[in-house]
Amino acid sequence: MEMTTRQKLRREFNRFLLRRLPPCKEIAMLISQSLDRRLGLRERLVLRLHLVACRPCERYLQQSEFLSSAIDVMNDDEKEALYEGALSASARERIKSALRSAAPLAAFTCLFLG
Repeated sequence: MEMTTRQKLRREFNRFLLRRLPPCKEIAMLISQSLDRRLGLRERLVLRLHLVACRPCERYLQQSEFLSSAIDVMNDDEKEALYEGALSASARERIKSALRSAAPLAAFTCLFLG
């Protein structure tokens, strides 16, 4: 399927923008900061320009906003359980078992490949 002239121009414009803006890794940090504080004018401009050209970062922003709003509607007990990262006893045992069974292989790998 051949690209139209408009699609080619759009792709070249996106490449032009992305070469001159901070990389996605920095934009991801900026997105996280935008959920906690109001960004400055320059930060907002850089973020918006990057989002115009980068679909993955746009999706990351949408997902981050969704998670933030989901946490906002949780009650304090639910938040506490989430932040504790508490595992059920059965999940804890499955992890311990998997680690025990992997230990001999890890020791072997360290001895002979280390």
